[in-house]
Amino acid sequence: MKYTFLLFFLSLAAAAPLTAGLAAAQEPSGKCATDCHTDIQAVLPKNHMTVEGEDNISSCMQCHLPSSETRRDTRVFSAKVHKRHFSEKKLQCSYCHIIEEGVSFALPGRESIGIPDEQTMKFLPDITAEWAKSPFLAATHSAKDVACSSCHGNKLPLLDDKPANGTCFACHGSYEQLTIKTPGKDHPSRNVHNSHLGPINCTVCHKAHEGSINYCLDCHKFDMNPIPAGKQ
Repeated sequence: MKYTFLLFFLSLAAAAPLTAGLAAAQEPSGKCATDCHTDIQAVLPKNHMTVEGEDNISSCMQCHLPSSETRRDTRVFSAKVHKRHFSEKKLQCSYCHIIEEGVSFALPGRESIGIPDEQTMKFLPDITAEWAKSPFLAATHSAKDVACSSCHGNKLPLLDDKPANGTCFACHGSYEQLTIKTPGKDHPSRNVHNSHLGPINCTVCHKAHEGSINYCLDCHKFDMNPIPAGKQ
């Protein structure tokens, strides 16, 4: 299995290298215009208000504060920023975030969203890049500006963190609703969302950072509808 670790939404993307053995906190400059974008207004959406001040990250956070479970616009902002940075090149989290292994992971002036261990930091840039651009379901969500926090909440997930069924149902509907949408290819009763096993976890079949599988086919040899972003 390529990756079982799924990613949290980061509020801004990153560029300075991060070593696996990081122990001391790295202090990002937070000055997007100084470090990368000489004309910060040129990379902002049309009709965006002027961004002022020396600390561009803090300026952005005044409006796009990553603290509410219900502010969809904040998550869209997060998705767009990370997708832009990670789809073009795999950047590093330490450019914008203050990271101290085993202690905290935060934006400047904000509370920590979790305690990153060495394994988390080893894979986090790779998985963020995979979310931004890959053949897997993570990138399908990215294309629709669905931020990682929409599935994982406002926290830094650790290895093997998987969304609960209720999180998936919030966007895709309940098992009862999904059953109506997915009748069997040749036999309507062969419905993957109406299994004799009952309501199994969505993540048994649907994998965000690797090819999805049809769990039914482990035992049955039915001809069933292909699963989105399934293994080739």
